[in-house]
Amino acid sequence: MEPELSPQQHAAEAIRHELDLGHGLVDPFIVADQLGIELVRFPVVDGSLEGMYRPTELGGYIFVNSQAVYVRQRFTAAHELGHHRLHGTTTFVESTIDAPDDWEAHRFAEAFLVDPTGVRRLLADVEHDVASMVARTCDEYWVSPSAAGIALKRFGLISEPELASFLAEGWSYASILTANGLRPRPDPEPGATALPGQFRDRVLRLVELGQLSPERGGAMLEVEAESLPSGAPSPDPLSLALLDDLPESLD
Repeated sequence: MEPELSPQQHAAEAIRHELDLGHGLVDPFIVADQLGIELVRFPVVDGSLEGMYRPTELGGYIFVNSQAVYVRQRFTAAHELGHHRLHGTTTFVESTIDAPDDWEAHRFAEAFLVDPTGVRRLLADVEHDVASMVARTCDEYWVSPSAAGIALKRFGLISEPELASFLAEGWSYASILTANGLRPRPDPEPGATALPGQFRDRVLRLVELGQLSPERGGAMLEVEAESLPSGAPSPDPLSLALLDDLPESLD
């Protein structure tokens, strides 16, 4: 018996239906554009920031750290799309991974990138071997082995002990595909090497408002934190503007 879909999985399914995306591979960067969301990929070399979502009157904007491996960038973008769809009127960020909104966005990203219906069809005739199932899922949906394994467990296709045993093996995207006779997709171009001027202005404004720490802002702008203005912290934790939220298991 298939597990009942969660609200976050229903939300992911709804976007696929609205945009006629089917049950296969989706590109969260293209989807962001289709939803009227401005998305910037830019390297934060120290890895202190993975992603950001902030709503605007015109739809919102998303930042993705292009220094991360590409499967993680895809998950980050999908996670931020989850914030847009599930919590669209809320400005995010700098919350812990234990925050309910972050877990909801994770659940959305899992189901958006790895479609429950599509993956069940994909694996219907595949022998129940976890590594092989995960490799096929990674190949079809361009996700990391850990993200694929977590999705398969979430959809009731593998058990919790099977997932734990698989994650302990430490497969990378390239290694698990190669070991199963599949060819990894090449990474696309890394994206912008300098933040667009308008986006730099937004980062500075967030620091001035106290919604982004000077340390985070400095990492994004590649300047010393001491050179940025330091604003008073926002009294409302839900008005924070950046999200450093992906667990290491989703690398």
